[in-house]
Amino acid sequence: MKMNLNKKVATLLVLGMVAGGSWSCKKMLDVPIENNLDYSNAYKNVSDADAAVLGIYGQFQELQKIYILQNELRADLLDVTANSTIDLQDLSNHNTAKTNPYIDPRPYYKLIVNCNDVLKNFDKMKAEFKMSVDDYNKHYSDIGALRSWIYLQLGIQYGSVPYITDALETVDDLKGLANYPKISFDALLDKLIAFTESLPYKEVYAYTAGNPILATVDGNSTARFFITKPFLLGDLYLWKGNYFKAAENYSKCMKAEDNNANDNFRFNFYKINTFVDAVYANLGVQFSRWQDPSSLVNSPDVGWRAIFGLPTTLTSWNTEWFWALPYNPAFKPGNPMIDLVSPTRSYQIRPSQAIKDYWNSQMHASGIPADARGRLSYSTTLGGDMITKFTDNGGKWGIYRAALLHLRFAEAANRDGQSKLGWAFLNIGLTNTYYVGTYTAGAIAPVNEAEQNTMITPYPATSPYYFDARKTADLSGTWYRNSGIRGRAGLVAHPVALQTDMIGLEDKLIDEAALELAFEGNRWPDLVRIARRQNNPAFLADRVYQKLLKAGNPNAASVRAKLMNPANWYLPFDWK
Repeated sequence: MKMNLNKKVATLLVLGMVAGGSWSCKKMLDVPIENNLDYSNAYKNVSDADAAVLGIYGQFQELQKIYILQNELRADLLDVTANSTIDLQDLSNHNTAKTNPYIDPRPYYKLIVNCNDVLKNFDKMKAEFKMSVDDYNKHYSDIGALRSWIYLQLGIQYGSVPYITDALETVDDLKGLANYPKISFDALLDKLIAFTESLPYKEVYAYTAGNPILATVDGNSTARFFITKPFLLGDLYLWKGNYFKAAENYSKCMKAEDNNANDNFRFNFYKINTFVDAVYANLGVQFSRWQDPSSLVNSPDVGWRAIFGLPTTLTSWNTEWFWALPYNPAFKPGNPMIDLVSPTRSYQIRPSQAIKDYWNSQMHASGIPADARGRLSYSTTLGGDMITKFTDNGGKWGIYRAALLHLRFAEAANRDGQSKLGWAFLNIGLTNTYYVGTYTAGAIAPVNEAEQNTMITPYPATSPYYFDARKTADLSGTWYRNSGIRGRAGLVAHPVALQTDMIGLEDKLIDEAALELAFEGNRWPDLVRIARRQNNPAFLADRVYQKLLKAGNPNAASVRAKLMNPANWYLPFDWK
């Protein structure tokens, strides 16, 4: 039996957008919804291709809930509450009943099936000259990369999975996905790298300025709506263990605006700094009074918390984010995480005591105790701790941002023998790490070319490890404002001895990721990746154990014992 084309295409182009809850389908799609809608009037021109892409991303937003819960609740930073369902408690306790909806792989594959269908029709449009080669390259590469990202998540969660790239024609084909052969995670990575590298358009930004798909709709910009392909390739190579290629791709993202004529772009975009001017807000941790913890700037519009709250149309927001999908409270169903984290609603997840203790164990450079990023990531209410990252300004599903990029680049560089560079990006930035020369009244004041050149990392200009951080009265290198992840947070730097300690620095990078990226969906992959690489199951098991132990969970020891077997890191793949 053939699939109902009206149902399939209308769902792809329209219902996905409505379900995503952010975008006005009337404004963005502008396509007729008829009783007999078919492929011939759904893929006629590039506007229809735009609509297909936006429809896919609208459906993609539906994955946020399962993505966050699988990657955070299974790890050590997110915990359940007294209100949590049995399913969420089981997910946190690593009980893997096949009836649990949070371990169901079908939401991923339903989107993959639609991606495959869109890619097939883009090929047809190109062959029939219904879109230019340039438009085809951009649209095809965008959806192809998104599919690769989804498959990467499947590999992380389930280990061995079916890899399906052909479009399905019948309902029975969709039901029969369980019968497809599975391939190992390592084999999957090989296929994803090969396919993603073969995409005809792999620039940092999915679409160039002037493309109609880039617009401001309902107060939100689509400019960061689409996947960043070099970032994805960096992740794929990082998982595979090709650290130079990972660093090379991450570096493309870090240097995306380096040659822009606009100084605001060149010196600020993706640089992790605390600089402020008329158009660029300081996204670092700020206190209005020195050594006064009560003076923390805690606002969704100013400082570090503004990373998650600023409108997507502001320059400062775009200096941090590569890929983020905003929600608009005016559209239903809206951000699905708000109900889970709000004490006035269902309130089923909260920060773990483990991450709160870790934030509190840090020290600000001014002597103020604790890492203020904790107070900026959640708020304490009468009903319990509420994660504000999900709630500010209606919430956004943020996937790729500059801090994550710098940490991943540092991880790859460290493993590729460039530990000092990794230390710099983790701690106090490039200039403060590399400069050897004259200081005047506490300021860098190079007196000759040799001193200036110490602020250029010692690699060829073509190397992914080349960064120009020079700053003199007459010369400003693109990276001179870089302050490092801990520097932007105002924290004391880790010991310089880590610059020659690969494993020690790797551990600190993952610890820093917890402090900086908590609840954003990166924690379980980080733990699995490092535990695999170091061949050290305790790296993962001990952290999950500490979360459960500090929560008074009686299952803590048994969960640790279970996770000491790497086979138990993966969810059961069950299609039924």
